[in-house]
Amino acid sequence: MNPMQNCTRITLPLGANHLLFPRFGARALAVIPVVLLFLLPAASTSFARSATWKAAPGTGDWNTAANWMPATVPNSPTDTATFATSSITGLSLSSLIQVNSIVFNAGASAFTITDNAFAFTISGVGITNNSTATQTFVAGVNGASTVGTLTFSNSAAAGTATFVTAAPTQTAGQAGIVQFHNSATADHATLINNGSGFTMSFGGTTVFWDTTSAGNSAITNNGGTVVGGGGGLTLFVDSATAGAATITCNAGPGGNGASVQFKVDATGGTARIKLSGNGEFEISEHNPPGLTTGSIEGNGDVFLGANTLTVGANNLNTTFSGIIQDGGIGGGSGGSLTKIGTGTLTLSGSNTYTGSTTITGGTLLVRNRRDSGTGTGAVNVNAGTLGGTGTIAGSVTAGTGSGSGAFLAPGVNRSTATLTIQGALTFNGDSTYDLNLNTTRSTADKVVAHGVTIASNAQFSFIPAGNGTLPLGTTFTIIDNTASTAIAGVFSNLPNGSTFTAGGNTFQVNYQGGDGNNLTLTVVQ
Repeated sequence: MNPMQNCTRITLPLGANHLLFPRFGARALAVIPVVLLFLLPAASTSFARSATWKAAPGTGDWNTAANWMPATVPNSPTDTATFATSSITGLSLSSLIQVNSIVFNAGASAFTITDNAFAFTISGVGITNNSTATQTFVAGVNGASTVGTLTFSNSAAAGTATFVTAAPTQTAGQAGIVQFHNSATADHATLINNGSGFTMSFGGTTVFWDTTSAGNSAITNNGGTVVGGGGGLTLFVDSATAGAATITCNAGPGGNGASVQFKVDATGGTARIKLSGNGEFEISEHNPPGLTTGSIEGNGDVFLGANTLTVGANNLNTTFSGIIQDGGIGGGSGGSLTKIGTGTLTLSGSNTYTGSTTITGGTLLVRNRRDSGTGTGAVNVNAGTLGGTGTIAGSVTAGTGSGSGAFLAPGVNRSTATLTIQGALTFNGDSTYDLNLNTTRSTADKVVAHGVTIASNAQFSFIPAGNGTLPLGTTFTIIDNTASTAIAGVFSNLPNGSTFTAGGNTFQVNYQGGDGNNLTLTVVQ
């Protein structure tokens, strides 16, 4: 895949203070395939040296030497700008700035440093905040096409600072930009990309390039506030990683939702992706086979293209009620979902992706109320657990035939549930059907499937709950086979016609129960 597909490459001449943003993408402002190329500013090293912002400066202009002690502007790749207490805490740039590091001393005031029109580059150590105050940097805007660009390069770290990319101030305007190059990291920073309040304009943007990392940052992308207003965007390209960040994409109350996009060979790390409303998570332009990340949650849109999204790397328990689908900016179909890790992912939306769903660890609960919770493809439980009260459109295969620890368990935490499979159900020899049965409420788990095959060595596990004595003849249908053919095979520890006692009740097993094709348990004593 061409990593620059659907993108406009921009080169800024040294000293430039204008840029053209990339062209509109395939769907909406919120999902623009933004790829920007910026050259780092060539800051003058003549007579430049480290300095401390005065306690009583004359103005808030960074570029005024008289505001610093000694009276020199920190503006070279080896310089450190230091801040303590000051009567003026709102700073702005009036020209290009490049420093090695910015240090806020213990007891420093809370500063806000705003760049509305220039390249502001931190190319060495990064930002160190030794104070308890929040230190804020704003990548602002000035008119339609003049924006502030804050860049971290080399191994610079953003520390614990807060960064805000400002929204446009007029129709068709640009927004502020924060970008990371080389091996820089967002560290534990807070980044806020604001959505636009104007039509045909872009939201604030944060871009991770090269081998940079989002670290343990908290990134919030806000949606547009008017129709046609772009949402905030976070973009990972090259071999950048989302690290252990928490990335939130909020709905646009009037415009496009915010977006996080992964392209080329970027990685998702163990990031927590949180979507709301029309917030979007895009991997359609990622190189195959796809992306692995920590988790997804919320109710936005996930676009897979033809790729596989693997989630669960952070072992969290999350619920996603939005739509996981093919397509996206890069197009493509056949997108797939893989669940890994020890956590539980609950899918409660009507998902439409057309590839397979694979479980290799933890639990996948399907709790949709209509359509299919797992798209249209097959579901494979290689290890871990599949359960829930929803509907699965494709076939389900539990176990691989040579693995271990593959479970089908409709109910969880000793509750009972009915899982509906519109396709066929196969229990391979390394799988187990976990059945919850509550004798107090006279309810039991049930799986509905269109054709059932049980391989030799497949196991049945009975999990009783309650202490009720059931009336003789009480029958539970635990596999409802809707096909016209009988169940093929039996569980190795549950022979046809056998009986077992649990919870003070004795049950008899019948693989030809109901209409002759179901597996039933009947109380006989």
